[in-house]
Amino acid sequence: MDWLVGFTKGRGMDLKTLTYTSRASLDLGARDLEKIHRTALEFNALDGVTGMLVFNGTRFLQVIEGAETAITDLLARLRRDRRHSAIEVRDERPIKVRSFPGWSMELVRVSASYFEARDSIDDLIPASVDQPVREQLLRMTESISGTVRFES
Repeated sequence: MDWLVGFTKGRGMDLKTLTYTSRASLDLGARDLEKIHRTALEFNALDGVTGMLVFNGTRFLQVIEGAETAITDLLARLRRDRRHSAIEVRDERPIKVRSFPGWSMELVRVSASYFEARDSIDDLIPASVDQPVREQLLRMTESISGTVRFES
């Protein structure tokens, strides 16, 4: 658990959570995704950032949490990363407690189908995650899956 060294940097500081979605570059391959995950694990551990990265084959949804400066710096790096585009911050707010304290960055690959993706994510979200955070993740999974709703 080497990531715990970086995790302690967020203690005693104001914590922040940020959730964003983005579009994967057209040429993003499996090796690129693995590299993104490895890099996130390493840098997030050093910076005390925890969270969850969801990928459905074309879109990313990521929740990151940590010290405010670490989150601001990470978002700046993410905006420069050419492996994705159209970054849209969906939620950003201070928090008292982390939702993903044991995950320096968990990668969840889901189907582009909303119902399959929802079930995959719901099964993997730790039970300790507050209900509002869980519901937000499920709503945003719907937003990246392109689910069509029919209104009467």
